[in-house]
Amino acid sequence: MSLLHGLRAGVRSLEDWWFDTTRGVETAGSAKTPADSSVVGDTRDSYGYLPARAANMRDALRRLPITNLAGYTFIDIGSGKGRMLFVAAELPFARVVGVEFDEHLHAAAVRNVAACRFRRRCMIIEPVLANAAEYEFPPGPLVVYLFNPFGPEIMNRMLDNLERSFTRDPRHIVLLMLWPEHADVVAQRSWLHQTERTRRHCIFEAGRETPGA
Repeated sequence: MSLLHGLRAGVRSLEDWWFDTTRGVETAGSAKTPADSSVVGDTRDSYGYLPARAANMRDALRRLPITNLAGYTFIDIGSGKGRMLFVAAELPFARVVGVEFDEHLHAAAVRNVAACRFRRRCMIIEPVLANAAEYEFPPGPLVVYLFNPFGPEIMNRMLDNLERSFTRDPRHIVLLMLWPEHADVVAQRSWLHQTERTRRHCIFEAGRETPGA
């Protein structure tokens, strides 16, 4: 098992190196939960930074129940250094937004966006320094992505904000969770409906895609 673990770690390290090198960015590596002095809000119920594999991100995005991404804003809650922002920008979203509460990770994402050198289909990438529990979601159709950035407490507060936004502006909202640890928290929300679940990802929806959007 130790040999297999070492091989997997080596493959993962090579994948991370290739992703960053071909784009001129630095998204690899993990980070522990930051100090309260360097975040917007506090660190209670938050998790450390660990980027997902790009292949798993792309596989989850392929499962989105959307025919025309051009009318959607993609929002990564807990975006860290921005890896998912670059993967999402490979698709023709109207805009890609990363919400991160750690000042140091947010600064890294800003640097990465400025340095990134690859042809993308979405030209607008916006890192935002904000507390997910207080973030105000923009109008229009949304894809909200989460890769276990926090626990149930912050999840519930974020979902409250998202529900208020949906009530004010009913539209198609897709919640995409990668390796979901707290899908049960989302499943308790009656306004969201689970439409797909696999070992790696879970999809919830509210509203419907507008034809021709």
